[in-house]
Amino acid sequence: MQRLLKLKKALKSSSMNSYAEAYLTGKTSPKGRSLSSLEIEMLERNGNRSDDWALISVDPLFTPDRIFQSFFSGKVSLPAFYGTVLMPGDVSFPTGIYSSTVHDCVIENALLHHVSLMSNIWVSQGAVIQNVGSLVANGKAHYQIGAEIAIGNEMGGRPIRIFPDITAELVKVQLFENADADIEAAFIEQMESWRDATVIPFGVIGKNAIIANTNIIRNSWIGEHVRIDGASKIRNAVILGSLEEPTHIYDGVILENSCVQEGVVVHSTAQAKDSVLMKRVKVGNKAIINSSVIAPCCHIDEAEVSCSFVGPLTQMHHHSLLIAALWPSGCGNLGYGANVGSNHTGRMPDQEIYPGQGMFFGLGVNVKFPSNFKDSPFTVMATGVTSLPERLRFPFSLIVPGDSRLQGIPAHLNELVPGWSYAKNSYALERNAYKYAIRGKGFVDAEETKLFSQENARLVLDALLRLQSVPVKDVYIEKDIAGLGSNYLREPTRQMAVSAYKAFLERYLISGLFTAVEADHSLLSQNPREVRKNVAGEIFKETLKEISIPETFGELIKRFRALEKQWFESVLHGIDRDFERGRKIFDDYDAAHPVDKPFIEWEKTRFEEMLRRAVVLLKELKDEG
Repeated sequence: MQRLLKLKKALKSSSMNSYAEAYLTGKTSPKGRSLSSLEIEMLERNGNRSDDWALISVDPLFTPDRIFQSFFSGKVSLPAFYGTVLMPGDVSFPTGIYSSTVHDCVIENALLHHVSLMSNIWVSQGAVIQNVGSLVANGKAHYQIGAEIAIGNEMGGRPIRIFPDITAELVKVQLFENADADIEAAFIEQMESWRDATVIPFGVIGKNAIIANTNIIRNSWIGEHVRIDGASKIRNAVILGSLEEPTHIYDGVILENSCVQEGVVVHSTAQAKDSVLMKRVKVGNKAIINSSVIAPCCHIDEAEVSCSFVGPLTQMHHHSLLIAALWPSGCGNLGYGANVGSNHTGRMPDQEIYPGQGMFFGLGVNVKFPSNFKDSPFTVMATGVTSLPERLRFPFSLIVPGDSRLQGIPAHLNELVPGWSYAKNSYALERNAYKYAIRGKGFVDAEETKLFSQENARLVLDALLRLQSVPVKDVYIEKDIAGLGSNYLREPTRQMAVSAYKAFLERYLISGLFTAVEADHSLLSQNPREVRKNVAGEIFKETLKEISIPETFGELIKRFRALEKQWFESVLHGIDRDFERGRKIFDDYDAAHPVDKPFIEWEKTRFEEMLRRAVVLLKELKDEG
C-alpha cells in the first residue's frame, strides 16, 4: 500500500498536471474570432500564406503586424502579440511569427523565428523557438509515462516502470521490494490512469522555454524554463524545468525515449536513451546513458552507463564504464579507465554488480561480474586492480593487487585492508561529506549520505564480530573468514581492522548518546548505558555489548570532545601529508596547489560547533551538580 501512496504523491505534484487541466478546460481552444478580410490582406502583404485563412482563429485584440514570411495550414490559434523576449545571446526581439511554417498549433504570446516546420504544438507564454528544423508531434505520444526499462540484468530480469517525475524512492521500491501481484497490478494501473488523464494530443513548449539551433524535436514535452540550444535530436522525451531550477540542453545532445527533470544540464554531444535523469544531474562531454536511472546531483562526463540505477551524488568525470549496476546508495566515484562492466564472459549478459555507498573504483580497474559490495560502504578499489566475482562484506576497505609470492594463497586473489578508509583516509571521507552537503542540499536527504548511520554501524559490527571470531593465522581467505570474497587478509591487517572498526563504533555510540541527552537534559543524571532505550535502532543496543563507554555523562562528554578533536586533527593531517609529499616533488607546489579554503572553513566550523555543543552540556551537568 505504501508503494501506491508514494506513487500517488509523486503523480499529484507533477508540473504536467497544470497543462492537462488547461487542456481539459479549453485553454487550447480559446474563444477567438475569425480573421477579418483586412487582416488577411495585411498578412498576405507581409509575405504570409495559408491553405485556408478561415481555419485560423485569433485573440479579439489580435493585430497582424508581427507576422512575416510565414505559412499556415490546418487549425491554428494565434494570440495578440505584444512585448519582447530574449533570444539566445540575450538579444531582445519582439514576440510574433517570422519566416516559419505552422500547422495545427496553439500559440500564446511567444516568438517563432525561422522554424522550418512546427506541427501540432502548444506554445506557451514567453517561449522562444528560433532556428529550428522540425518541431512535430503526432498527437499519440505517451511521454514515457509507464514506459518500461531494464535495470541491472540486461536480459530484463529487473524491469521498472518510469514516468517524468519518478523519484529515487519509487525506483528502489520497484527494484528491491517484492509486491504481490495485486499491488503490482494496481501500481501499473495507477500510472496508466494518470497517463490517460494527463497526456494531451499536443507537443508542449512550456512558459519561458527557449529552443534554438536544433534540427529535430519529435513527440516531446518541453517544460517551463527549459533552454535547448544546439541539440542534435530530441525524440520522445520529457524535459522539465522551473524558474528556480531551469534545465539546459545544449551543443550536440541527443535525447531519446527519456525523462529529464528540473535543474539538469546535458551538454557537449552527450546522449541519453531510454533513461531518467533526475534533478540537478549533469551529463556532458560525450557521455552515453542507456536504459538507466541517474539519481539527483550525479555528475557524469565522458563515461558510459548502461542498464544501471546510479544513486545520488555519484561522480564519473573521465572515460569509464558502468554496466548493470544496482547502486541505490550512490555517493561513489569511478576513475579514468575503470571498467565496471564485465557482465558476461562469452555467455549471456545477465550478471550484475551492487556497489556499496561511497565506493571508489580507481584508475584502470577491471571488475568482473557478478559482484556484490553492498555490505562494504566507502570501499576503495585501488589503481589497476582486477577483481573476480565476489561478495565482499567489510566496510571502509581498501582492495589492492595481491602478492603472487605468498605460499598457499591463490595468485589471483587481491589483498584486502578492512577499515582502511576510516583509519587512514579520514580527509577523503570528510571532504566527501562536505561535497555531499553542498551539492545535494535541498535535493538529497542528509540521512542518505550519513557516515554514522544505523545501517553502516550494523555492517561494521557484523564485520568486527567475524574478524574477532577466528583462530589466528598468518593469512586468511574466504574459507577462514566469511565475506573476504576474492581477497586475502594478513594477520597484522586484521588487528588494524579490529581497532578501526572499534573506533568507528565507539564514535557511533558516543555521538548517539550525546545527541540523546542534548534532546533531553534530564537524562544527564543517568548512567549512559541506561539511556540506550532513548536511541533509535536495535543495532545501538547490540553495539553496546561489544564496545566500552564511560560510566557517567561527564566522562562521556569529555570523550566525545576528545574523539571529535582526534578526527579533526586526522583530517588536517591528511591535507598536510599531501602537501609534504607534493613539496618533495614540485618546487612550486604551494603556489600551484592552494589550500582548499572553503572545505577547511567548513570543517573548522563543524568541529567548533561540536565543541560548543559539548561545552553547553558540560555546563548543564555542572549546574545540576
